Amino acid sequence: MYESFGAVVDGSRVEFRLFFPDNAVDPSQYVRGGLPHIREIRVRGDFQSALGGRDWDFASALVMRREPHPSGWLYRAEIDGLAEGYYQYKYFVTFENETTRWCSDPSTRYGGSDEHENAAFVIGGNFTRVRPLARPLPLKELVLYELMIDDFTADYRGALAPVDAVAAKLDYLEQLGVNAVAFMPWTSWPGGGFSWGYDPVQFFAVEYRYVHDPATPADKLFKLKSLINALHERNIHVIMDGVFNHVSAGVDPNHGFPYFWLYMNPADSPYIGPFERGGFFEEFDYRNGCVNQFIRDVCLYWLESFGVDGIRFDYTLGFFRRGSPELGISKLVADLKDALAERGRPEVALILEHLTDNRYQAIDDTNRICAGACWFDPFMFEAQRSAGAGVVDGRTLRVLNASLDFAPGKGPVTYIENHDHSAIVHEAGGRHRWFKTQPAAITLLTSPGTPMIHNGQEFGEDYWLPHEGPGRVQPRPLRWASRAPGSGDFAGERLYDVYRQLIRLRRDHPALRSANFFPYPFNHPDGYGAFPETGVVVYHRWDEQERFIIAVNYSDFDRWVDIPFPTNGPWQDLLSGETVTVAGWRLDNYRVPSNWGAIFFQRV
Repeated sequence: MYESFGAVVDGSRVEFRLFFPDNAVDPSQYVRGGLPHIREIRVRGDFQSALGGRDWDFASALVMRREPHPSGWLYRAEIDGLAEGYYQYKYFVTFENETTRWCSDPSTRYGGSDEHENAAFVIGGNFTRVRPLARPLPLKELVLYELMIDDFTADYRGALAPVDAVAAKLDYLEQLGVNAVAFMPWTSWPGGGFSWGYDPVQFFAVEYRYVHDPATPADKLFKLKSLINALHERNIHVIMDGVFNHVSAGVDPNHGFPYFWLYMNPADSPYIGPFERGGFFEEFDYRNGCVNQFIRDVCLYWLESFGVDGIRFDYTLGFFRRGSPELGISKLVADLKDALAERGRPEVALILEHLTDNRYQAIDDTNRICAGACWFDPFMFEAQRSAGAGVVDGRTLRVLNASLDFAPGKGPVTYIENHDHSAIVHEAGGRHRWFKTQPAAITLLTSPGTPMIHNGQEFGEDYWLPHEGPGRVQPRPLRWASRAPGSGDFAGERLYDVYRQLIRLRRDHPALRSANFFPYPFNHPDGYGAFPETGVVVYHRWDEQERFIIAVNYSDFDRWVDIPFPTNGPWQDLLSGETVTVAGWRLDNYRVPSNWGAIFFQRV
């Protein structure tokens, strides 16, 4: 429903549509909240001079008319005859108490060009439809690349729009071997400055600074769709980051989430109110049907109009109510799965970031919610601890057996760093100790789950972040010229080669993508397990066609290890290329180099 509101363009004609729910008309719309108490709404913008008035002028502004809607009320106004271009507007609202307010459009497709948080529309420009993936894959088959558009492109984009600059690096991503890009939020945020995007204000709109090119002002959405098409042509999946727990309502009545300030008394807004665990900006009130429908429609808009192949749902703990499948994230996931099944897209990835105090509780909650996966922080915490101290213990086995306790068809997204935390190279002691991260890379790409690489991790970016506070949201531009492959930097070149090799091995071998893992929960007498005295981990992965024995040495010393095997005969170490012959179901006194490992392979 909400995707049909906003500024709807047909040729040179624009119809503005602004909806308000009313529980007297449709009781399902809200159980808490009220009416906006509006006397008049005018549409003011920089299009008015083209129609004979003055831009942003009150007297010549369009007056919207109120009409009944099956779920409430709809305000409408139309204009025609505009030339091609990018136009900005806002609603100027006069309330019943004679106060006035400038409000943006909650369903706008375009963000404004400056700090005023205008809405916008486009006449003309280029158009393309997003073409679906030729071979969509289930989540367990993917290797994700978490990409922050600003940071990824800052070092080289020059005058290019950031999404165009991402498109210029697709050969690099394809050569690295990843087959999915997990974009950090691209929806509009307040102010127009740098942001990670977790302070959303316009949910249907792409952030202006990501798609703006002065030479082609009407091509903003075309740019993002073209990028997605280019990724799909390489069979690279696109995962968007959706922030649906909260909004940036703001404190200035003329700025912030429109469905907050469009109400004379913002406390009457049925969209905003306490629900579960907030703490970040202002919460959506998922007790109200209008919120569920708004967020569902936002998700389907990106899934259908932009053909995204999955959504990561940020901070789902904030809109999860255990035991209430009819509310919050549980209902949202169920509704989306039903809609996607009807559209023949059951493979779309629905991923939770579910930050329970006990991170393992997120597994049970993911099963209850029936999402496809959740982020698995314990893998990162353990990897960074081991990289820094060179130690392994019983906790290591638990995180490597990452798919444990997930229901069939569900699993973890594993990683050794992400946007929320310092880089693993930093946690390992600094870039001069880049080699300490190699064992973590080996386990990441050979353990159960869906592995994710944070942009720059593959060539050893080493940014530090504080654990909490506003200082965490800071630019971390990738230093392509001095650290990436081709720069001549030894650490960057070496790590890139390691990741490229490991990603290829994972994609080539289905057994490495299975949930099968041994041993757990304890070390096995034959020699499988995590051994603190040597810093070595030995584990077994398999499926019906392949067997793997993986030995990883986290210590700073070469270790001579007796490695167990399930069968005798030849096994190939896919890291070194060496073939060994196993007799007596073990390889005695085998050298595992420091901060490195062996991936022994045998076909069944």
